[in-house]
Amino acid sequence: MNELIQSIFANFNIDGVSIPVKFMKYNGKETTYITYMETDIDNAYAGDNEILGYVSYYDFDIYSKGNYFNIVEKVKEIMKDNGFIWQPSRTSQDMYEADTGYYHKTLCFAIERSEN
Repeated sequence: MNELIQSIFANFNIDGVSIPVKFMKYNGKETTYITYMETDIDNAYAGDNEILGYVSYYDFDIYSKGNYFNIVEKVKEIMKDNGFIWQPSRTSQDMYEADTGYYHKTLCFAIERSEN
């Protein structure tokens, strides 16, 4: 799934400004970036004592030194276009981290997967 997510965000930019999207941790120098990780898996359905399908949940953490609202909307749009469903009940409130000066928002998305 990480390969899919990396391909979805391979050339992610807002108004021509590239925004890095990395698995779990970002070590670069950009002041706006996104990290993501799988956070949960739920059994969706089973048959004959086997899991046939399930739902994976992914958190996308947006960090920025400024307004990130347009990034939030773009991430939601891209994820929806690629079969993910935004999970408002698992999404964070708007946050500000005083120790780093970053604004921070966590968006959660779900996607159905199968064992086949």
